[in-house]
Amino acid sequence: MYKTILFFTIILFISSSVISAQGRMTHEERVQQYKERLKLTDDQTKKIDAILLKSEKKREELRNSGDMENIREVMMKNMEETNAQILKILKPAQKVEFNKMVEERKNRMQGQRRNRPQ
Repeated sequence: MYKTILFFTIILFISSSVISAQGRMTHEERVQQYKERLKLTDDQTKKIDAILLKSEKKREELRNSGDMENIREVMMKNMEETNAQILKILKPAQKVEFNKMVEERKNRMQGQRRNRPQ
């Protein structure tokens, strides 16, 4: 009996870990996605890596600040600033693909908000 309970507890824990990790990329995965999709040079990849690290650090600081009142607005501003910095280092063809990526991300976020339980 105890083995069965332990087994199902472990399965539940593993399942919840996998579900919570879905849809979230690590920093390295995100940089790799940008490199492949935008066909970045090594120099561009290094610059985007630094931009994304800085943005992620700001987001983490905001989450830890406890200021939940303005969090959405500040995060949106941070994302816009990050996108603007990335656009500055991209070539025209890369900018077109980057804008597609941004649009896809917006659509995913809107879909997640609609599917959230109220």
